[in-house]
Amino acid sequence: MSGDSVCAVVVAYFPDARVGELLEKILPQVDELVVVDNTPGGGRLGAFGILAEGEGRIHIVENLANLGVAAALNIGLEQAARLGCRWLLTLDQDTCCYPQLVETLLRTGESCGPRPAVIGGNYFDPQTQRTKVSVNGAAECLEQKTVITSGCLVDVDLAMAAGGFREDYFIDQVDHEFCLRMRALGHRVVISREPVMAHSVGAEGGARLPFLGALPNHPPLRKYYIARNTVVTVVKYWRREPDWCLRRMVRLLLGLLLMATLEKQRLAKIHAFAAGFMDGVRYRMGPCLRKWPCPK
Repeated sequence: MSGDSVCAVVVAYFPDARVGELLEKILPQVDELVVVDNTPGGGRLGAFGILAEGEGRIHIVENLANLGVAAALNIGLEQAARLGCRWLLTLDQDTCCYPQLVETLLRTGESCGPRPAVIGGNYFDPQTQRTKVSVNGAAECLEQKTVITSGCLVDVDLAMAAGGFREDYFIDQVDHEFCLRMRALGHRVVISREPVMAHSVGAEGGARLPFLGALPNHPPLRKYYIARNTVVTVVKYWRREPDWCLRRMVRLLLGLLLMATLEKQRLAKIHAFAAGFMDGVRYRMGPCLRKWPCPK
């Protein structure tokens, strides 16, 4: 592998046509591609013809069960290490990548001085009609506390040495905890100034507010994980990252207020949020087996 070889990992869960589009866009940009399917029962990737055209560069892993985002990312990380790749590109299945995503991220890393451990990608959110960070400025990269999973380059050796992604988080806040842990180990986390993808946080259909646009719309189970894992992350890192932790807790509580007043299925979501908050305080981790029925 070359010095800047890149292995991408795409985490799939009940994949639809968007996954095929993503694979077609990202395969020409990377050296290797790992597709990890968390769909229970598997067997859903055969519909994507691009998988048969990968010339040995596409590696498919069907877990036959939902093992969580973190476990799927770790499968990709371990595969990247075996293949001798320097970088792991982490991608959600619903991200719309731009043609120069990898090139932009690598250039961003080179422009930052000391080599970052994590290079996040600026993105345009179609729901809010905004980019994550301003595109105006002289510097190609900006220091960050955390970046989102999708469209992110991770130094394979440093990530392996740090223990990879926390699988007991299952989903949600996996990216934030990983970034804070890398910073605690003395490594840098940055984001590109140039947008490299279109990506929205949460499903469509969230409440819309003046100046803020559409709010993220998550089902009750996601509300559980967001509350639980935020609490656990804040408890662990508040001494080292007090400003980030304070903002995260304010955001969590504001999200509860908006959820209770503006969102649909609010009763189920409030119950799930409360359960997640208490499990975070009690440090009850791993996959959640509870369900919160939503009235139609």
